[in-house]
Order: sequence, then structure tokens, then C-alpha cells
Amino acid sequence: MDLKKVFEPKTMAVVGVSVTNPLNPGTVIFNKNHHEMQVKTIPVNLRGGSIEGKQIYPTVLDIPEEVDLAVIVVRADIVNSVLEDCGKAGIGGAIVISGGFAEMGNSGVELQKELVKIASEYDIALIGPNCMGVYSPPYVDTFFIPSERMLKPPPGNVAILSQSGGFIVDQFLSKYAERKIGVSAAVSIGNKAVVDETILMEYFLKDKRTKTVAMYLEGFRPGEGRRFLDVAAEFGGGKNIIVFRAGKTAGGQKAAMSHTSSIAASPRLASHIFRQYGIVEAENEQEIVSFAKVLSFKNKPIKNGDIAILTVSGGHGVVCADLVAKYGLNLVEFTQEEMREMKQLISPAAARIASLSNPIDLTGSAEDVDMERVLEYLLQIDRVEAVIILTFPYPPTISMQIGRRLSNIAGRYGKPVVAYVPWLLKYDIIIEGFEINNVPVAHTVEEAVQMIKALKMRRPMEQQ
Repeated sequence: MDLKKVFEPKTMAVVGVSVTNPLNPGTVIFNKNHHEMQVKTIPVNLRGGSIEGKQIYPTVLDIPEEVDLAVIVVRADIVNSVLEDCGKAGIGGAIVISGGFAEMGNSGVELQKELVKIASEYDIALIGPNCMGVYSPPYVDTFFIPSERMLKPPPGNVAILSQSGGFIVDQFLSKYAERKIGVSAAVSIGNKAVVDETILMEYFLKDKRTKTVAMYLEGFRPGEGRRFLDVAAEFGGGKNIIVFRAGKTAGGQKAAMSHTSSIAASPRLASHIFRQYGIVEAENEQEIVSFAKVLSFKNKPIKNGDIAILTVSGGHGVVCADLVAKYGLNLVEFTQEEMREMKQLISPAAARIASLSNPIDLTGSAEDVDMERVLEYLLQIDRVEAVIILTFPYPPTISMQIGRRLSNIAGRYGKPVVAYVPWLLKYDIIIEGFEINNVPVAHTVEEAVQMIKALKMRRPMEQQ
């Protein structure tokens, strides 16, 4: 099967458009792609007619040109005959939006078996059924949500996989858009009758646009877990996997089975295995964002989690120190000599009141140059694996160029540095100054600590 026809199609047929209902899912998909995406979009409906000035073809067999991808949005009992037509027409990719298959049990299971048989016979790369499909900028967007109701992240290097369409829109795309985390593709796989997480991971492993794969996982089908780990073992060379698992409780497992007909694995066993393979497991919705943010940058894994905190606010430093302990990281203890040397680096006004243990609080008397000198000193200490910077433009002695100045220093040493900056529009210049030089910015202190946690988890257990 050729998944490139799904993610980078040149032509796409939408089967199930309506000329009378603009909110029909097929019509929404057609309009979004016709007006916003690169793919050439061809409408299909047995009744024929026209939409947006384009001819509606009765079936895919009537389309007079080669089609890469078919998006099928019709009743479940009609889907298989449409897919058969797709096979006869030589269409290599299909996305079945329609529900009513294995997730419904009984007759739905049989419909899905027939669906798989047809896709296999014609070697069709099939996403779904019971899904929202694919968002792959700038090529295609089959999510049947009107554009004005959906936040879309910019193009980037994070691929998103999810068995839940609602979760991928609400927890991934919306929050990634808010945090400017760029996406190479987002896939709602639903029942994963043909194409599952493992097949997609194999694709993204080779995809030059993708650096990190982030996924929402409800469970594996029998035999699927081993394949998943075999592919996960191939990730490396700067490519990462983030997993957020649902179905960890009895109630959650029951819901997962009825939602996408998946069997959830033992939570403790799954977590242990993930650590062995260097898979970064997100424990909550916030970590889905913070982990993807830091792993979308060029940061090396760390071994022990030994960090330094550099701040101009003592209170923020104390909060950060508590969170470092909460997340299983360690504050580096500085020697008296190291603290004396740091004191000699900073201005007299800051040196009189600064606290130079860890966290290092330079106070509101610090200037840009004080933070620069101390950061450079910290990055030269072998025991310091990473640095968290807690910075604010509130003190008049701190300039709006602080992000650029500190990130320039961070770039010289190759150690991970993350920063916390208040999430306010007027501080965008500071945030951009950090991130343009590979220092990811968190919008809460806890998120900054979570970023360092992800870099420690990224290291396979046998190397820790």
C-alpha cells in the first residue's frame, strides 16, 4: 500500500457530498479542500449535479482522470460497494469516515471484515472506518469540522495519531495551534481496520517532514503490541514517540472497547515496556503539549535529570524546585567555590542580594548580562545536564531582548535549555527570541519541568 496517496494526494474524490445540506460531512470536506488545500477535489454522489461550479460524478468509476484518494462519507451498508468501485478505479488510498462497523458489534463486525477483504484485494491504504481521517498540511484535510470552528496548527515536524477524532481536535490540534507546535500530519484512525498505529509509525519513521510522533492510544488488537514495539525500536537518530494512553481503569477499558473495539493493555506493564524502548509516556493532557513542544526542538536526551534553575524571582524558583522533585528530577548542588565564582560574575547590585544556591535567584536587580554570564557558567559545569530559565520582563533592568541573548549562549553548548515566560501577547518578542535559537518556551513553571522530564524519559531504560 502507498500511504503517500493518503498524505500527499494530488487528486481526491469525496463520495457523499450534498447539494442541499452545506453541513453534510461530505460537503464540509469537499468545501474545505476545494478552497483551502492543494489537493484537486472531485465531488461524487449518485444523484449527480454540481457544487461550487464543479460536476458531481455518480460514482468514482465515472471520474475521467486518475484519483489518488477517496474519502467515503456514506451509510455503513453502502461503504463496501463504494470501496469496491475505488479498487476497480485504481484508487490507492481511502478514508472511511462512516461509523457503524466493528465498534457496533454483531453485523458491524461482519461489515468491517468485508471492508478489510476488499482493501486487501486491491491493496488500498485505508484509514478508518469510524474516523475523521487526515489533516496533512498543505495537501489535504478530511476533518469534517468547518474551518471557522477548528484551530489548525502551523506546518511542522510533529505527527499526531489518535483513535479518537474528538480528542485529536480538542487536545492535540487546538492546543498545538495555541502553542505554535507545528504539525506534519494528524491522523484519526478510528477502528484501524487496515492501517493502524504501527503502519503509520513505519511511514513517519521514513517521512522527512516528521521528527516526533505523538499518539492517543486506547489499546492494541491481539498481536499488535509486538509489532508496535518492533517499529518503536527503530526510532532514533532524533526521532521520538510520545504516547498518551486511555483505558487504564476497568471503566476506561470498557469504554475503549465500545468506542473503537480495542483491548487496553495492563497499565503498569505497558508503562514499563514503554520506558525500555525510550517511548515518552504522557500522564495527562498537559504533558501531551509540553512533551511535544520540547521534542519538536533539537534537544538531546539526558541521563539522570540533574538540572539547574536560573531565575529572577525567588518564589518562582521555590515552586520550580518542588516540581523538580515531584517529577523525579534532581537539583545540582553547587560547591562554595562555584557559588563564589558566580557571585563574581554578576553586577554588585545583584550580587548583594542574590541567592546562588540552586535555584539561583538573581532577583529583580539582575540585568541581562548577569543572566547571560551565569547561564554560560552553568552550562560549563559537567554535572549540570540541563537548565531551566524562569524569566520575566517585569524588572526594568531586564530587556525585551533577553530571550535572544540567552538563547545565543545556550546554542554554544549543546545542552538542553528550556525557559518559562508569562503567556502574554506583549512578550512574544521574548518567546520568539528564545525559540528561534532552539530554546523551547513553557507558559507555566510546571510545563518547563515537564519538558525536562520528557528529555530524561526519551532515553531508553538500559541507557539510564
